[in-house]
Amino acid sequence: MLTIKSIAITLGALLIIAAVVLASRPTYKGTRAGFTDEDYLKSKDCRACHADHYASWARTFHSRMTQDAKPATVQGDFERNNTFEYMNVVAKMEKRSDGFFMTFNFPDGRKQTVTIDRTIGSRRIEQYLTKQQNQYTRLPLAYDLINRRWMSLNGSFFHPDNDNYFMHLSQWDGNCVFCHNVKAQPHIDFETKSYKTEVSELGIACGSCHGEGASHAQAALSPLTRTLWHLKPGNSKEIVNPVKLSAERSMMICGHCHGQRGPEPTERIQAILTRGDPYNAGNDLSEFYRPITQTTRIGSVSFANRFWDNGSPRLTAYEYQGVLRSKCFIKGEAGKQINCLTCHSMHEGDPAGQIKDENRTDRPCLTCHPKFSATANLVAHTKHKDTSSGSRCYNCHMPRVVYGVMSFHPTHDITIPQPELTANQAVPNACNQCHLERSVNWSIAETRRLWPNRHFTEQTNKDDQFDLPEGPRALFAGDALARALAADLLSGNGPLKPDPEWAAPFLVEALADDYPIVRFFAANGLSKQPWVVVRPDYLANASVRLQALADLRALIMIRSRGLTNEAQSMAVKLKSLRRNVDLEVGE
Repeated sequence: MLTIKSIAITLGALLIIAAVVLASRPTYKGTRAGFTDEDYLKSKDCRACHADHYASWARTFHSRMTQDAKPATVQGDFERNNTFEYMNVVAKMEKRSDGFFMTFNFPDGRKQTVTIDRTIGSRRIEQYLTKQQNQYTRLPLAYDLINRRWMSLNGSFFHPDNDNYFMHLSQWDGNCVFCHNVKAQPHIDFETKSYKTEVSELGIACGSCHGEGASHAQAALSPLTRTLWHLKPGNSKEIVNPVKLSAERSMMICGHCHGQRGPEPTERIQAILTRGDPYNAGNDLSEFYRPITQTTRIGSVSFANRFWDNGSPRLTAYEYQGVLRSKCFIKGEAGKQINCLTCHSMHEGDPAGQIKDENRTDRPCLTCHPKFSATANLVAHTKHKDTSSGSRCYNCHMPRVVYGVMSFHPTHDITIPQPELTANQAVPNACNQCHLERSVNWSIAETRRLWPNRHFTEQTNKDDQFDLPEGPRALFAGDALARALAADLLSGNGPLKPDPEWAAPFLVEALADDYPIVRFFAANGLSKQPWVVVRPDYLANASVRLQALADLRALIMIRSRGLTNEAQSMAVKLKSLRRNVDLEVGE
């Protein structure tokens, strides 16, 4: 029989146990108090309750954007094919017991060895950071993860051959850190120009999209609170969920990094470089930043070259600007417009693009344009067979005209094909991405014939270069980015693969280009041909490249004498018309 004394002892024991349990619970609130990343958690803190989301995030390239260099993270070849000669500098990459190293052996006998302390990127190329005097610097060599070879970053940007080996050596703390990590805080000392950089977490992790998680995690420690959340899903969980935000605010989370920006006002840059990035997921991004556009200038720096002449972005990391220009966004119902999550999903689908297979089809477009689900309506709209590449929404309205990290991507500026822009403003058009063998003037005439109500004002161009096939015309007459794009399309990476026998002579002539990035795409295309035994080295020294060019010309002459002569003649004629534009890729 229970006595009052025994009941009291039992209650006391329960209270002691409860107190011990409560005392042993983690305290999330106040983490990093006083810093810009106050109340931000690490992704591992989220894993206990969100194991499935943690696992799907860990599969993404976001999770591996910036990593400490260690055997489990470094993908470059530091043990076998680990030397690279460029501009007479021989670099050797080594994995030792105490870490990873890169040694530069200069022609004058000097030698410099640096540690590899962090990596950036894990999908197309892996870049490397070295830490010296507490500052991180991006090194000039990277590892091409697609072609499994070492490369100079001179071959990834839009600059001609030059003698500056360290041209793309760059400082990490005040630049790359902001988009490749969570909640960057450079802590610059403006007097000494030194940094004491901190981030909430390396890479693009939970805090990037969900903001401060401390209140949510603290509340979730209570079984009662978690029960109430399940019973009433609409209740606030004290965490940002991009899916539940308005279209504008949701897109701002992605636009924070996928929409290169300047501080608003400009003077805010001092606070950003000292205290850190003020933006948190869910905030109004425009309170802190303004997206860079074609007309943006910061001091004497112009960003115009990062956009096509009609103002549309031509580099990745400007997807936000592209969507903001699109009628699909502009004309949408406020708060419900098209946005990043219309097609992409952070925890589903292929990590390459973070997009589900069904969203690589016409499905997202048909959500708002259901009438084109009917074959008759689709064919009447596109003037192509329903099975044709010309009847795929993305090919016509989001053509691949945007460059990023050794590849081309669909523009997010959703428009209608307008070949006249190619002749008047040097903007690539969707029609000639399929019809590489046809001229721009042919495309202008065809759009006017097929869609007379929309294109009745468009006129062909009197400049006879626009009567030439657009693939080779752009390959030789365009600026470096347009030439690289043309080489990629002629290599068969566009919506319609050209006849390789026709395209190959033009790609051979592109190996004479003085921009390494153009030669990269041409070499990749030629390497697909069974008669090309050795892939042309787009970064080899001039004499080696000239010999390779001569050998390939001889080979192609045997295969197609007339077309080889035509390609060489066209290259000579059109090179004099080109307008070279150098630009930094900015990522």
